[in-house]
Amino acid sequence: MGSKIKKGLSYVLGDSNDNENHILPINAIQYSAVTNNFYTGGRDGTVKTWCCRNGWEHSRQGTPSQFNFNETFEDSDNRDVDVDQDIDERVLKLETAISSNPLPYCTTPYDDYNITNNYNIHFDWINDLKLVNNDRDLVSCSSDLSLKLINLHNSDTSEKTHVHKFPNVHTDYIKKLSYFVPENNIVSGGLDGKVVLWDLATLNPIQEIQTHSLNTALPNSIYSLANNNSNLISTGGPSNTINLYDKRLSNNSNNIKKLIGHQDNIRCLLMNDNFILSGSSDTTIKLWDLRNFKVYKNFDIHDDAVWSLSTSISSSPGMLNQCDDYYNTDFKVFYSGDKGGKIVKTDLSYLSTNIRKDGFDTFTGSDDLMDEKLGVSTIIAKTNSPVISLCCETDVQPNSILSSNTILASTELSLNRYIVPDTDQLSKYQYSRNCLDYVLNHDNHMNDELTSGLGDVAADQNDLNSDFYDIVSHLSIDTNNFDIQSSFSGNNYPLSVHNVENNNEVVDANEYNSMFLNTGGGPSTEFVNTYKEGLSSKDALNDLTTVDNTPVEILLNPIPSEQITQVPFNTEPYTMFPLIRKSIIAKRLFNNRRHILVLYLNGDLKIWDIFACAEIKTFPYESSTSTELTKDLIEDRLKEMENIFHKYQTEDTLNTWCEVDIKSGKLLVTLKESMFNNVEAYYDELCKSYPYLSYRHPDNIEGLKNKEVKPTIDDRLPLAKILINSFFHQYAIYEWEFDNQLREELKAYKRDNRKIPLSSSYERFTNDRSVAITSNSSISNASSVDGSSFTNTAKRIKMFTKKSSKNNIHQDDRQTLASASSVASSVTDFPTSINGSSLMSNFINNDGLISISQDSSNEDSIMSMLQYNKKRYWEKYGSYGTNKTVDSILRIYSNDPKYSMPDDNNEYRPLFYPHRLPSNLLIIIFEHSPELGNMRDLCSFHLEDIIKLLNDSYTNEPLINDLRNYLPVWIGRPVLYSKFPIKENPKIEFKLQEVDYTLLPPNTTIGGKSQKKIKRLPMTDSVIKLTSHNMLRVLKILTYLTERFDGRTPEMKDMKNPSEWLALECKGQEMPNNFTLQTIKTKIWKSSSEIELRFRRKFD
Repeated sequence: MGSKIKKGLSYVLGDSNDNENHILPINAIQYSAVTNNFYTGGRDGTVKTWCCRNGWEHSRQGTPSQFNFNETFEDSDNRDVDVDQDIDERVLKLETAISSNPLPYCTTPYDDYNITNNYNIHFDWINDLKLVNNDRDLVSCSSDLSLKLINLHNSDTSEKTHVHKFPNVHTDYIKKLSYFVPENNIVSGGLDGKVVLWDLATLNPIQEIQTHSLNTALPNSIYSLANNNSNLISTGGPSNTINLYDKRLSNNSNNIKKLIGHQDNIRCLLMNDNFILSGSSDTTIKLWDLRNFKVYKNFDIHDDAVWSLSTSISSSPGMLNQCDDYYNTDFKVFYSGDKGGKIVKTDLSYLSTNIRKDGFDTFTGSDDLMDEKLGVSTIIAKTNSPVISLCCETDVQPNSILSSNTILASTELSLNRYIVPDTDQLSKYQYSRNCLDYVLNHDNHMNDELTSGLGDVAADQNDLNSDFYDIVSHLSIDTNNFDIQSSFSGNNYPLSVHNVENNNEVVDANEYNSMFLNTGGGPSTEFVNTYKEGLSSKDALNDLTTVDNTPVEILLNPIPSEQITQVPFNTEPYTMFPLIRKSIIAKRLFNNRRHILVLYLNGDLKIWDIFACAEIKTFPYESSTSTELTKDLIEDRLKEMENIFHKYQTEDTLNTWCEVDIKSGKLLVTLKESMFNNVEAYYDELCKSYPYLSYRHPDNIEGLKNKEVKPTIDDRLPLAKILINSFFHQYAIYEWEFDNQLREELKAYKRDNRKIPLSSSYERFTNDRSVAITSNSSISNASSVDGSSFTNTAKRIKMFTKKSSKNNIHQDDRQTLASASSVASSVTDFPTSINGSSLMSNFINNDGLISISQDSSNEDSIMSMLQYNKKRYWEKYGSYGTNKTVDSILRIYSNDPKYSMPDDNNEYRPLFYPHRLPSNLLIIIFEHSPELGNMRDLCSFHLEDIIKLLNDSYTNEPLINDLRNYLPVWIGRPVLYSKFPIKENPKIEFKLQEVDYTLLPPNTTIGGKSQKKIKRLPMTDSVIKLTSHNMLRVLKILTYLTERFDGRTPEMKDMKNPSEWLALECKGQEMPNNFTLQTIKTKIWKSSSEIELRFRRKFD
């Protein structure tokens, strides 16, 4: 990577919704058939666990079929019985069962889902989720360029101990995940075109593939990703091409095939050993045959871009651990959702590849021709919002049959559950009918050959067709035998039709509804939904109002598509979970750079304090409704927002000390080294806004008992210095205690003449109190104790061990994740005390240098500073002996004398103590560079995790290691050394002179006198020219004036404060005492020239 990668700090502000639905749409859903929970990942950066309180029990609803065709249609080996065994009778029975009956379905009466866990682990969109390790863990990928693994069954209450981050490899948004179940690997793909294969045992990358586009004008970004659970990986994206890779081959030759056929972005992929199923923005779905890499079947069942594909296995990968046979039968039924809001179930159960276990041969001998005609597509639901993600709630039926009775669909407004109709009878009928047609056509062809002399003619032609005579009589149409003939089978009731005299054809002009589609496009030519004459929807056989119980009829005559209205099976969601309208959609930052006005999706307006991390004022939307704001309403609220903004605007003129963006529906406040020290605030003004920062406040009394600290009103305090130290105060104290122990341990090492490694990479200090980053050292590396050396190579994780540790990814018999390096990862196996010999020994016998990503190391880190401290302590013991413990180099930012040293000054160090800040505040350490597509997450944690570090019964060592390795030096200096870089403020020129009283209005008096009679102030110089920093306040200028007076005025003799009797004007406007030169120049003077200020006594 060309540019140097830098580090920054961010924190997230917004309303808490831990036990509520997401505030932004859900991008990914996974369902666990093991626990019956489902998991959602949203654009708000959170993962939520949904649990059903009442368990999972199915009950049959709707109208069951009269016949059990499973016993007659398939034998015990799940193979087709001989086709000559009464196929005509089976077709007739199926026809009778289907006609005039609504679609059967299963559902559950227990649908009381609630959110049991909330993981706020990403600061940008979560793009995909995958359940792994038999549904014990969940992997997420995000636009914050990170992948994380959540241990779903860790009993520890701290999120940090069961959320583990993968190393940084991707350089742009990570869009998709795919799970290799047998090998316990996961694949990630993103907009950087990288396909990365990860070992879930160590969370380390084991292979990286860089994709390439055929069309150099199109990016090689990855929008979709799948694998065959063996060696093949497929990717799709804006190149309109499916790339097929073999991970066994080298990176230069592993792109074994490019499948060309789609005309637009490939948005979703599914894959097994036989097929690839692809969905595209060109509105089509294609089934690709991996034997010849050609399209096996096209599905033109959508009118809008296909955004989502789902099957039982893709929704619940843990099913493969229960039965290997599930995988290659997974495409028997698939679900698709599009941008227009349509959700379709496509039943391919009787495709030739699905009805035979041992190959592709069926009785017809023409599988391709038969398969072209097969496939029942049913519209499950139609929403007014794009379908973003689908997930099947899969149940295992007897005989290991996968069944999805409900499906989850996320839209831009809600998470919906829909009932899935049982289309098995329709698929059986379609298959049987096509088999019958094939046999009849084949038989007629043979008869034609016989009658034309190509063979012997049967003795009795009637006998030849006798097997099928009865069924033909039912399936054929003979207008000579009936006055009016129905378009449906099995019906003997009249329908309204028109006779066409020219050709004696009967035309059905009725309008029909249909929830069925032709796989090739348009309404189904096989099935419609209608009631018999005299019946209506009120006569439906089921009272459940969320589904359409209109009976199904089989078409024997085609009906023009313009006479058919497409309707969904679900008239409304079975269960709906609306999104919580707490996302922020607009912001305005006030001039004081501490307050920000935001507009929420529900119309509420709030003022947030980004410095104190608190909400300070709310303007509720009185007309708030249960639905999202319309465009017009948003415009109205934006106008109201502008009015409130001007009402509460401040007159400050300050530089930018932080960036504030709307990310994932919340405020993301970002501090970077280049700007964090730009803004200071005066002590007295801070105390007005935050009384608890005053040195007299009870929060600070304890620390001030034995120390004389008297801040003045002219003291300026950097905002970032206060905030950063407030975030990491408990961590700083932890390191102080660790440093005390370290110095004692090093003294013992020196006495025993033991050696320690001293790194040459960390010359950070030119003396004990300043930091200078250099790369040379005068001391060479020494070998470690007993000749042992520490390596950063991660050890392979043993699966399903019973080793107990607080920091294992799995407890008890669950999988253990560990790293050989004490600093290489947040997944460690340290003891739980500073005094633990292993913790201290690891630090002493390591130089701490690790790689934190492919592009950077932890050289710019607190670990480098601590290692330098170790080196300096060791040198001092070598120079001065071990009779006395050397002094600490650390200087903690605190008013408590316990953490001070004799040479410290009496500087007042205000803090937001823990109870003043939100405990669930998400803090992120990130890296950034021009080459990265976004800020890249290095580690994240909540403020409460930091606070708990001083709890003797709780030690979060993964967090300690993350802080040491990822916090940059520019944060470490103020936190551990109380050193803050002071930026020199710009200088402003101005001149002071007394007001010309003759120009004042006659009615304006000072001391009871007007104009020429006003007594002038005792000034020696008529004009005073000055230059000062831009933060100089009017109050200070007035005090300076009194010092320049030639003699004492009566007010001065009365010991009055200058601000009580003096005033300063600019362009005839009296300046408030808190105005700075910068504010005057920007707001009043509005020129780059020297500012002219005039002073006088205050008017009467």
